Amino acid sequence: MRHDWQPNYQVRLQHGDKVMDVMMLVDSGAELSLIPYKTGEELGYALADSEHKLVAETIGGQVEYVLRDIQMTINEKQFVAPVAWLQTDTGAAQLLLGREVVFDKFNIEFSQSEERIIFHAVEAP
Repeated sequence: MRHDWQPNYQVRLQHGDKVMDVMMLVDSGAELSLIPYKTGEELGYALADSEHKLVAETIGGQVEYVLRDIQMTINEKQFVAPVAWLQTDTGAAQLLLGREVVFDKFNIEFSQSEERIIFHAVEAP
Protein backbone atom coordinates (compact mmCIF):
# COMPACT_ATOMS: atom_id res chain seq x y z
CA MET A 1 0.00 0.00 0.00
CA ARG A 2 1.37 3.40 -1.00
CA HIS A 3 1.63 6.12 1.64
CA ASP A 4 1.05 9.54 -0.01
CA TRP A 5 2.22 11.72 2.91
CA GLN A 6 5.00 14.22 2.19
CA PRO A 7 7.30 15.42 4.97
CA ASN A 8 6.59 19.18 4.77
CA TYR A 9 7.49 21.50 7.63
CA GLN A 10 6.78 25.16 8.31
CA VAL A 11 9.84 27.41 8.02
CA ARG A 12 10.10 31.18 8.28
CA LEU A 13 12.35 32.67 5.62
CA GLN A 14 13.71 36.19 6.00
CA HIS A 15 15.83 38.44 3.80
CA GLY A 16 16.16 42.04 4.93
CA ASP A 17 12.70 43.22 5.96
CA LYS A 18 10.88 40.59 3.87
CA VAL A 19 9.47 37.65 5.81
CA MET A 20 7.63 34.59 4.47
CA ASP A 21 6.19 31.60 6.30
CA VAL A 22 6.40 28.66 3.92
CA MET A 23 6.02 24.89 3.89
CA MET A 24 9.25 23.19 2.84
CA LEU A 25 9.75 19.55 1.90
CA VAL A 26 12.35 18.09 4.26
CA ASP A 27 14.75 16.35 1.87
CA SER A 28 17.62 14.41 3.42
CA GLY A 29 18.82 13.62 -0.11
CA ALA A 30 19.32 17.29 -0.98
CA GLU A 31 22.61 18.88 -0.03
CA LEU A 32 21.23 22.41 -0.36
CA SER A 33 17.89 23.97 0.42
CA LEU A 34 16.14 25.27 -2.67
CA ILE A 35 13.67 28.04 -3.40
CA PRO A 36 11.89 28.74 -6.70
CA TYR A 37 12.62 31.87 -8.70
CA LYS A 38 9.34 33.56 -7.71
CA THR A 39 9.95 32.99 -3.98
CA GLY A 40 13.41 34.57 -4.24
CA GLU A 41 11.93 37.55 -6.05
CA GLU A 42 9.29 37.97 -3.34
CA LEU A 43 12.07 37.94 -0.72
CA GLY A 44 13.81 40.75 -2.58
CA TYR A 45 16.71 38.84 -4.11
CA ALA A 46 18.20 40.21 -7.31
CA LEU A 47 20.84 38.91 -9.69
CA ALA A 48 23.99 41.00 -10.05
CA ASP A 49 25.00 41.84 -13.65
CA SER A 50 28.32 40.03 -13.37
CA GLU A 51 27.00 37.10 -11.36
CA HIS A 52 27.53 33.66 -12.85
CA LYS A 53 24.72 31.13 -12.66
CA LEU A 54 25.52 27.62 -11.52
CA VAL A 55 24.00 24.56 -13.18
CA ALA A 56 22.57 21.51 -11.44
CA GLU A 57 21.30 18.24 -12.86
CA THR A 58 17.85 17.26 -11.63
CA ILE A 59 15.40 14.54 -12.53
CA GLY A 60 13.70 17.04 -14.85
CA GLY A 61 16.94 18.09 -16.56
CA GLN A 62 19.32 20.99 -15.97
CA VAL A 63 18.41 24.01 -13.86
CA GLU A 64 20.32 27.22 -13.27
CA TYR A 65 20.68 28.65 -9.78
CA VAL A 66 22.64 31.10 -7.66
CA LEU A 67 23.58 30.72 -4.01
CA ARG A 68 22.16 33.04 -1.38
CA ASP A 69 22.35 33.09 2.39
CA ILE A 70 18.94 33.25 4.01
CA GLN A 71 17.77 33.56 7.57
CA MET A 72 15.61 30.63 8.57
CA THR A 73 13.53 30.09 11.67
CA ILE A 74 12.43 26.58 12.62
CA ASN A 75 10.63 26.10 15.95
CA GLU A 76 11.84 29.52 17.22
CA LYS A 77 15.50 28.69 16.42
CA GLN A 78 17.01 31.28 14.03
CA PHE A 79 20.05 30.62 11.86
CA VAL A 80 21.51 31.49 8.48
CA ALA A 81 21.76 28.79 5.82
CA PRO A 82 22.71 28.72 2.15
CA VAL A 83 19.90 28.30 -0.35
CA ALA A 84 19.93 27.59 -4.08
CA TRP A 85 17.73 30.23 -5.70
CA LEU A 86 16.50 28.75 -8.96
CA GLN A 87 16.96 30.96 -12.02
CA THR A 88 15.12 28.51 -14.24
CA ASP A 89 11.35 28.84 -13.90
CA THR A 90 10.39 25.18 -13.73
CA GLY A 91 6.76 25.99 -13.01
CA ALA A 92 7.09 24.04 -9.77
CA ALA A 93 6.65 25.90 -6.50
CA GLN A 94 8.25 23.23 -4.31
CA LEU A 95 10.63 24.51 -1.66
CA LEU A 96 13.20 22.01 -0.41
CA LEU A 97 14.84 21.99 3.01
CA GLY A 98 18.24 20.38 2.44
CA ARG A 99 20.99 19.15 4.75
CA GLU A 100 23.51 22.04 4.59
CA VAL A 101 23.48 23.83 8.01
CA VAL A 102 19.89 22.71 8.80
CA PHE A 103 20.84 19.11 9.60
CA ASP A 104 23.69 20.39 11.83
CA LYS A 105 21.22 22.49 13.87
CA PHE A 106 18.62 19.75 14.36
CA ASN A 107 18.21 16.03 14.75
CA ILE A 108 15.18 15.35 12.57
CA GLU A 109 12.81 12.49 13.27
CA PHE A 110 10.47 11.27 10.55
CA SER A 111 7.34 9.51 11.78
CA GLN A 112 5.65 8.53 8.54
CA SER A 113 3.01 6.35 10.16
CA GLU A 114 1.88 9.37 12.22
CA GLU A 115 2.52 11.79 9.32
CA ARG A 116 4.69 14.12 11.32
CA ILE A 117 8.24 15.39 11.56
CA ILE A 118 9.93 16.34 14.80
CA PHE A 119 12.84 18.78 14.83
CA HIS A 120 15.05 18.37 17.91
CA ALA A 121 17.39 21.37 18.31
CA VAL A 122 21.05 20.44 18.75
CA GLU A 123 22.92 22.48 21.34
CA ALA A 124 26.00 24.18 19.91
CA PRO A 125 29.24 22.61 21.21
